Amino acid sequence: MAKTRSKKGKRELPETPTCNCILLCEDVEISQGKGKHTLHGVIGTIVVPGLPTVLSSFPNGYVAYVRVQNVHGHKMLEVSLEEAATREPVFMFKADLPAKKDPLDLYTVCVPVIPFVIERDGLYWFTAMCEGSILAQSPIRIVCTASRSPET
Repeated sequence: MAKTRSKKGKRELPETPTCNCILLCEDVEISQGKGKHTLHGVIGTIVVPGLPTVLSSFPNGYVAYVRVQNVHGHKMLEVSLEEAATREPVFMFKADLPAKKDPLDLYTVCVPVIPFVIERDGLYWFTAMCEGSILAQSPIRIVCTASRSPET
């Protein structure tokens, strides 16, 4: 694990990993020939007809796409969707980030999301965390059409 010394001689902890992308998508294509990732249907809003509802991986599935760098030593990445008002997780998974020779190497986590239950509409945070620190967040709004008042 790479550690640096400050001017006073105290050992400092390695930097926190950085996350330059955390997105919820409908699908991600990974090109075997060129190594490119093509993201389809980046999610900012999910419209549901009623609540509670189960959002599942098929046929209208979701994929978590996260890119992390500056990983010094072995780390565990936690990815979750939380209701903003309560901070209660709707789903969460962990991804292993094994140590690499160069801590600036890029880690790409691309995981199909398991079915999850949404009980309330409103703002949710799609969050990447490492060792208790939030690395990045993307807002996701859940809109229930049954709770909309008819316009006159």
